[in-house]
Amino acid sequence: MKRVIRVRSTGMIYIFMTIIMGVLAVNGGNNLHYLATALLLGYMSASGVAGRSNLMGVDVSLSFPDEIYAGAPFLLTVDVTNTRRRVPVFLIDVKVGGTNLFFPVIQPGECKSGSVVFSFPSRGYNFVGEIEVSSVYPFNFFKRYKQMDQESGMIVFPRKASLHEEAMFVDTDDPSVQPAAIQPPQEADIVGVRPYSEGDPMKHVHWKSSARTGRLNTKLYDGSPDDGGHKSGGIIDLDGLEQYGLERALSIASREISDSLRSGAAIGVASGGTLRQPAGSKSDKLSMLAWLALYEKKHIS
Repeated sequence: MKRVIRVRSTGMIYIFMTIIMGVLAVNGGNNLHYLATALLLGYMSASGVAGRSNLMGVDVSLSFPDEIYAGAPFLLTVDVTNTRRRVPVFLIDVKVGGTNLFFPVIQPGECKSGSVVFSFPSRGYNFVGEIEVSSVYPFNFFKRYKQMDQESGMIVFPRKASLHEEAMFVDTDDPSVQPAAIQPPQEADIVGVRPYSEGDPMKHVHWKSSARTGRLNTKLYDGSPDDGGHKSGGIIDLDGLEQYGLERALSIASREISDSLRSGAAIGVASGGTLRQPAGSKSDKLSMLAWLALYEKKHIS
């Protein structure tokens, strides 16, 4: 954990005044100048002790959502705790990923939270990196910093590909059936609209409804997982997706599992002769997504 102190403009003025007063005391021999210089130095010393103690009483932790996809923004919760038992901490500024959160006062033992929009660029283990905690307490003469590193990594799932354009499935009831591309739904199959979500193709946006409501809406097709019905179970065939490349194949599988979380469908993954049995629970599907996130280039390229 690194600690840095930087002098503010008001601090520079204060230091300059202290130096001038000290020079006058030495050259003039005036006891009043000596007394003023001592008071100024004592005031500065008290500022340093109070500021350091204030920052030492702060602890920062991060909370992540269950689902984090590469390239997709999410809300990262920042919890700031005053670890001191009797004294509040003041003017705490926390910088995470280029975004600052300010906490004027945190009472003894209290934890306050804030959220920042964050994203990770790639799948697999990712780290937020350095968290910067700073404060100008008590007199804004100096700004003290301490850097805190996130020790544990987060598993980031593969980015989600468009559902209807390139997904391939094997029917669970007949494993001998060869994978076949799911064709985009026809315009006649539209049964409504739903809010736009990241990864939806622009050609599926319902522009009339979007203009009327002031927000993007996506066409809702008959038989899609978003129509409120229960989608039949399936097995994602990663080997059958090798024509799209490793990352694209993982993205398609990620989108299918993500949609199954909302629809309640049981879904499995087959790759290189290994089958992860269709699962309907959220924990099992999150485990599949984590497996995809850490998938190595073995069976598809």
